[in-house]
Amino acid sequence: MENSWKNIKENPNLRQIFEKRARIIAAIREFFVQENFLEVETPTLVPSPDPSPFNEVFKIEGKNLYLIPSPEFSLKKLLAAGLKNIYQITKAYRDWQEDDPLHLSEFTILEWYRTGADYTDLMVDCENLVNFIFKKTKNTLCPPKKTKINFQGKEIDLTPPWTRISCKEAFKKYANVSLDEFLELKNAREICRTKGYQVNKKNSWEELYHQVFLNEVEPKLPQDKPLILYDYPAPLAALSQIKKTNPKYAERFEFYIGGLELGNGYSELTDFQEQEKRLKEDIKIRRLKGMKVFDYDHEFIEALRSGLPKTAGIAVGVDRLVMLFTNISNIHEVAPLCQ
Repeated sequence: MENSWKNIKENPNLRQIFEKRARIIAAIREFFVQENFLEVETPTLVPSPDPSPFNEVFKIEGKNLYLIPSPEFSLKKLLAAGLKNIYQITKAYRDWQEDDPLHLSEFTILEWYRTGADYTDLMVDCENLVNFIFKKTKNTLCPPKKTKINFQGKEIDLTPPWTRISCKEAFKKYANVSLDEFLELKNAREICRTKGYQVNKKNSWEELYHQVFLNEVEPKLPQDKPLILYDYPAPLAALSQIKKTNPKYAERFEFYIGGLELGNGYSELTDFQEQEKRLKEDIKIRRLKGMKVFDYDHEFIEALRSGLPKTAGIAVGVDRLVMLFTNISNIHEVAPLCQ
């Protein structure tokens, strides 16, 4: 369904969706006020965005500026400057090559950073935030103690604590794959070949991982209850800490509700040398894949060098939260005037 101004004018259902969207965003802000977080604003145009090879960025023609795929680097600079417990709701941009019901090139993102915390603290934050939004936006006729929502034909109980499963457990349970073995590129190729996937010498480990995850693991994750998938393999650490107790894995998690992936969080990496090494590797991969190439954010590394406190941070898709609470399956229907 398109939501041009004409359709919004003629379709009261669209107007109701956008009105609930506003209440959801208001509830998010109220939650963080109660948690004593400071709302901040950071630039959406930067000279050096996150070079993650999983996201293509938009370049401003004629300028050495890019639209941010996330406000993460700027928010961490503020943490290094001494701010604590901050959050931001902002527009972010990613150049998706294909149009699909779960992605927008221009989308709304919520990020928050809790100092003195690790990724397990953020898991609790996610449980509390989602339940707070539910209570603030539910129908007044809804029973006071009811914490269940309906999403795409599924009744989902939001009551915490939510189910938690590690990536290692999920791969074994749903794909019958030992993730410890799969971490070796040679083994990953052989496992994927045995399963019938297309495999060649150019496949990166990440590509092989996602073949199994997207086809055999993610579709089988429980959809009748919220789920936290945690301890991602170290090659997918992104900007997260490696686990001290098991360096094969990272302190990273994603949470799902009704099969909808809503957020990606982790214990933040504070080692500036390791972070610089990862950014350089990302740029190398971008060059090999023929993606836009730009210098990494040296100011971000300098901020980490000055000292970043122990912190956990997460990015949550606001548009997807609206999908969840309005029982909408296509993200384009919940973003006013989206392209």
